[in-house]
Amino acid sequence: MTGSRKKKYSRGENMMKKVLCVLLFVTSAQFFYPQTEFIGRSEITFLHWGGSAHGWHNLSLMKNVTTERGPMGNYSLRLADNSPIENEHTELLLHFDELKRDALYFESALYEPELVDIFPSMEIKKFGAGAAGFLYFGNTVRIQPLPGSMFSAGEKLASFSIDFFLYPTSIHEGGIIFSWYAPVVGKNVVYTGIKAFFKNGRLQWLFENVFSDSAGRMFDIILVEPASVRLREWHHHALSYDAVSGFLSIYYDGRESNLRWVTESGKEGSTLLRGRFSPYLAAPLTVGENFYGYIDELRISRGAVSYQRGDYRESGEVRSEVLTLPSRGTRPVMFNWKSIEQSGTAVRVFYRQSDMYFTPDAEEDTTFPVESGVNDEFLEIPGWIQVKNGGPLPTDIGGGRYFQWKADLYGTLGLFSPLLHELHVTLELDPPPSAPILLKAIPLDGGVRLLWVKNKESDIFEYRIYYGSSSGYYFGRGSDMGQSPVSAGNVSGLELRGLRNEEVYFFSITAVDDAGQESGFSEEMIARPSSVYK
Repeated sequence: MTGSRKKKYSRGENMMKKVLCVLLFVTSAQFFYPQTEFIGRSEITFLHWGGSAHGWHNLSLMKNVTTERGPMGNYSLRLADNSPIENEHTELLLHFDELKRDALYFESALYEPELVDIFPSMEIKKFGAGAAGFLYFGNTVRIQPLPGSMFSAGEKLASFSIDFFLYPTSIHEGGIIFSWYAPVVGKNVVYTGIKAFFKNGRLQWLFENVFSDSAGRMFDIILVEPASVRLREWHHHALSYDAVSGFLSIYYDGRESNLRWVTESGKEGSTLLRGRFSPYLAAPLTVGENFYGYIDELRISRGAVSYQRGDYRESGEVRSEVLTLPSRGTRPVMFNWKSIEQSGTAVRVFYRQSDMYFTPDAEEDTTFPVESGVNDEFLEIPGWIQVKNGGPLPTDIGGGRYFQWKADLYGTLGLFSPLLHELHVTLELDPPPSAPILLKAIPLDGGVRLLWVKNKESDIFEYRIYYGSSSGYYFGRGSDMGQSPVSAGNVSGLELRGLRNEEVYFFSITAVDDAGQESGFSEEMIARPSSVYK
């Protein structure tokens, strides 16, 4: 190129360079699991992910997507489940994934475990790695609320929610799922607090001596689920209290099942009952006392209840890293994937490609500055191109050195997820052209006539003529076509005029394909223009 030294290579050396480049690609990109073969005159390579052999390596993003081991060692992608996710409103979240019979692990600055006596269950669980089993009398969890928590003695009752998943194996009267409830001593010994317990086969929520009217009279609030609890099935239960409106409601599998306005008239818009926990209530939170079954994903949050219905996220996305391909002209010609898409679920696959590197999380239709060393340049992020499973891509779509794919997974109603087992990408390699064969450099009066054999590659765009006054240093100036290198177009010969007579010139040419890839240098030829040539 202009201003740079160009070194000569013989045809044999160029062939060795190509072989070496292919070997380097195969050895340096082992995580692609490439396989190459020749179809006609095109060299094809296959990139593989998933299945029982390859795994899902070199992924830059897994949003709402997780991996799943299947039969015969298959390794698939599916939508992640809807297990609760901690956010700024979460006070306590018990996943029951990391637990022992006498130890429970969670992250919270507002609560600490006091007593743990449960059976870790890795088989019967709703989400994650495990659930808490309450299989014998005495199995329970006690957690001490610390100052600053929502369940601190004497605190005014703010908006909050409690939700969990239950898998009862039997129902006993008085069995407790959640409780912050104990006798306190005042003028009289009274019970106060909140608890969720079983009565007549139904789950009930009780607020006892928590709410009072403007005259100081205490009111008990009870909400009962309308249907009996079903045994040996996972179901979601939730309670939500809005301290601003006084709206108190309970939910069963995401549907509101009972409600009440915590006001003096019991109607919307009336004077609110004031909620406050007794300053003498010093009991720990109790989970699972006299309950037989399993509990998973117990959560306490400030504010309205927030959970998603069903087992799976509605959609998810997985992206590969930005992969470096062996040449700028390499392009995908086909995508194949194996998937299970039932009950309206779907897998959609896309790719994007560019000659300049872009970051894996870059958004399409945006630009960012690129260091060029000359002027400020901006790279436009390529857009995503959707592909069909097993369908050939149009031949007019160009290639690029940098390649990335993504797959969008769509569930149905939060109840069904697709499974993406394997993904295979067929790439057509397009190595740079071979060096042209320069036949002659015929001296002329003030110029030279160059002749060469056109390349056999079908995608040659042009030939470039390099010239200069020293062997291997092609910095020539003064010709009628400008300084070296000269663009000759897709021809097999050219006369270069404007050269000085009786000076020796050294010439070499290269071939450039449609992807902008340039070959090595042809054999060097020498000529000395002179006035003796008429």
